Amino acid sequence: MASKNKCTNCGKFFLRDSMIVVIAGKFCRQNCLHDYAVNRTDELLARARKRERKADNVRKKKFQRSDLKTRKAAAKKACHAYIKARDLGSLCICCNRHLGKNYDSGHFLESGNHPKIRYDEDNIHSQSVYCNRHKGGDSDDYRGNLIKKIGLERVERLESMKGGTVKRTPQDYQDIENYYKAKLKELDS
Repeated sequence: MASKNKCTNCGKFFLRDSMIVVIAGKFCRQNCLHDYAVNRTDELLARARKRERKADNVRKKKFQRSDLKTRKAAAKKACHAYIKARDLGSLCICCNRHLGKNYDSGHFLESGNHPKIRYDEDNIHSQSVYCNRHKGGDSDDYRGNLIKKIGLERVERLESMKGGTVKRTPQDYQDIENYYKAKLKELDS
C-alpha cells in the first residue's frame, strides 16, 4: 500500500506514486506546483520590495543629513520656532498690535542680503503677517521699536554686520538647528 503525503500547496492528502517532488516541497499535481510557485514568487517579490524600501529610507536619511538645502530649511524652521516661542504674547515689533495666532518671525535686516546675521536673535522678532509680508517688513517702525526693545548699541552692532557672504556646510546648519532646538526646549521647561 502506498503511503499518504500532504500537498505543500493545497494541504490535501495524496498517494506517493502520483507525487511531484521539488526542492520547495511535495505537490499532488502540476497545478498545485504552479500555484505555489506563483504565490511564492509574489511573497518573495514583496519581501524584496520591503528590503528595497528600507534601503531607500536609509539612503534618503543619509542624503538629508548631508543635503545643504534640507539642512538649511531645518535650521530656519528651528530658529523661527524658537523666536515665535520666545516672543509669545508680545506685540508686533512694527505696529505694536497684538499678534494673535498667526504671525511671522521677521528679520530687521533681510536674511537673504545679510547672511552673517540670518540667525542672529537680535535680528529676528515676531511680526504680524501683514507687516512682514504686505508692508515689506515695515523697516522704519521696526528700527524704532527694536531700539526700544534691545537698545541702540545692539541695533548698531547689527547694522555694522550688514552684507558679506557666509559659506556654511550642512554640518553648520545642523549645529544651528540643534542650538535652537535646545533653546526651545529650555523655554518650554
